Amino acid sequence: MRVSLLITTFNRADALGLVLKTVARQSRVPDEVVICDDGSSDETRTLAKQWEDRLPIRHVWQPDRDFRAARSRNLGALKSHSEYVVWIDGDCLLPPRFMENHIRLAKPGYLVAGGRHLMSSLETNALLSERLTIEEAFKHWKFKLVLLGRLRDLHRDGWKTVRTCNLGLSRKDLDAVNGFDESYVGWGREDSDLVLRLMHCGVNIRSGRFAACVGHLYHAQAPRGQLSRNDGRFNLCVDDPNHMHPKKSILEEP
Repeated sequence: MRVSLLITTFNRADALGLVLKTVARQSRVPDEVVICDDGSSDETRTLAKQWEDRLPIRHVWQPDRDFRAARSRNLGALKSHSEYVVWIDGDCLLPPRFMENHIRLAKPGYLVAGGRHLMSSLETNALLSERLTIEEAFKHWKFKLVLLGRLRDLHRDGWKTVRTCNLGLSRKDLDAVNGFDESYVGWGREDSDLVLRLMHCGVNIRSGRFAACVGHLYHAQAPRGQLSRNDGRFNLCVDDPNHMHPKKSILEEP
């Protein structure tokens, strides 16, 4: 099975550089790596080019017109050519068997919701300044492999436990719901909306905890001025299982 790793980023090349180091060290390197760039400066483009001889990398950029993670993820997915995609954020470090375990957990009719370990600002600064090695950062108990068997499919909390900083999904299921709803602009709910619409279409949730966990580097909280608007839109999907948000083509100019 061909697998694409899609990495969402915006103006954090130092963190992205660390992430790409962990990608290159995977026991199962992804067949392609797509940088889904929501309008970063040229520093991110330059970084991506520096990695082209070490990873099958592609940089997909859109102009910076507010927080448009939904559209940047869609554009990245359009440029991918694999039957399975794994999404992470550009500040999420991958333990060595992350991709291998994600692929092992992949199952028809399911998405895989991976775990995350939130790193402190102290840990993050130490990693970025190379005072702490990546290997040392993965000693936390959340990165230990635990065989949960059938318990992985008993995911009662539904969409609340799924985040696109660590999500595995078949391209077929993604296409069935037409990807992310690009009307979500500003931080919040575009990922929950995607998951809930997938559930409405019969996709179940499989837990990837204690198998596919990312180390999430610290960052300040994003501005949430448009969260109430996004909440209102998302609640339409929560209240009506048959509600599917209309979407214009992501190839059109916004």
